[in-house]
Amino acid sequence: MNHPSMFDEKRARNRIVRRITVIILAVFLLVIATGAAVSYAFVKRSLEPVDPSSTESVEVEVPLGAGSGYIGELLEENGLVRNSTIFRFYTRFKNESSFQAGTYTLSPSQSLDELIATLKTGKVIVVPDIKLVIPEGFTIDQVISRLAKVAEIPKEEISAQLSDEEYIRSLVNEHEMLTEEVLADGIYHPLEGYLFPATYEFDKGVTLTQIIDEMLKPTEQLYLEYGDAVKASGRTFHETLALASVVEKEAVSTEDRQEIAGVFENRLADGMKLQSDPTVWYGTGETSIFTSFNDLENDSLYNTYRYEGIPIGPIASVSRDALVATLNPNDTDNVYFYARPPREGFPNGEVLFEVEYEAHQQNVNKYRPEWEAFEEANNN
Repeated sequence: MNHPSMFDEKRARNRIVRRITVIILAVFLLVIATGAAVSYAFVKRSLEPVDPSSTESVEVEVPLGAGSGYIGELLEENGLVRNSTIFRFYTRFKNESSFQAGTYTLSPSQSLDELIATLKTGKVIVVPDIKLVIPEGFTIDQVISRLAKVAEIPKEEISAQLSDEEYIRSLVNEHEMLTEEVLADGIYHPLEGYLFPATYEFDKGVTLTQIIDEMLKPTEQLYLEYGDAVKASGRTFHETLALASVVEKEAVSTEDRQEIAGVFENRLADGMKLQSDPTVWYGTGETSIFTSFNDLENDSLYNTYRYEGIPIGPIASVSRDALVATLNPNDTDNVYFYARPPREGFPNGEVLFEVEYEAHQQNVNKYRPEWEAFEEANNN
């Protein structure tokens, strides 16, 4: 029987040791390579935009003296960078440090280089001296109150300007959309409905006439854009705006606007009165949940319970949505509608449409108590 010599045993052990060493070294190199690849991928991803397709705008305020570490944390908190540490090391690597204090509009779609460039060049949000927000359906009286408050112009001065006949005639000469209709007998406010509902920003020192000019521009743009459609309707722009303002005040959604516009077209075609409560309230100057019999008898040319056809002029500011709905009413059989008050699931209320008067009256009798409860709850 042959036995391995001491030399053979030693050589076998050396081979095993070498194999183990090679395996350990291979595993070690694999771990290093994997770690390097992972690290590279992590860093590469951290340098890319958080969301390249994002259209979101995020306001970030960078205080005076803020360093890259603080800014990185600020950006990460607002979802603008993936990792604040990578941002800090990257800015140091590129020797970027000239960040300016201020309020910035940034986006998750920006890369680190774009964010750094923005923060260095000082593309700061300029806070306007005057910010005027006019919601859809605001009357001129409400516009005057809001403007007086934010622009610190006396209400009496604004009212006097908006009712000055010489000034209004100068605007009529300047704007094609304005005609003598705005100066007709019975008109309460010549520019009612023409001051577009939007957010306006002005610098300190702006004049009242400049503010009015800016508020007229969007409406004039609508006039130019939909001029052909207005002519095709057989009405003047003033009449269209007047009808659209009633649609604006009656509706709670885009769908309601088009359906209500269709209802009004049916009433006008059938020789019915529009019978819109907001036109009554505009004439009386009162806003109420319920319209009284005395209100219905108010002798105002805006009162569509007393006078047939479209009101003599607009009763509120008109949005693009309301104007478009008025020019494109639904082809509907409905002739009546009744609004229910806001409630769970219907935060803006709900409008019920009917073809027959009897069904409409059933809605009135059934849901009128809701308005009584709503009024009581809001008066307490």
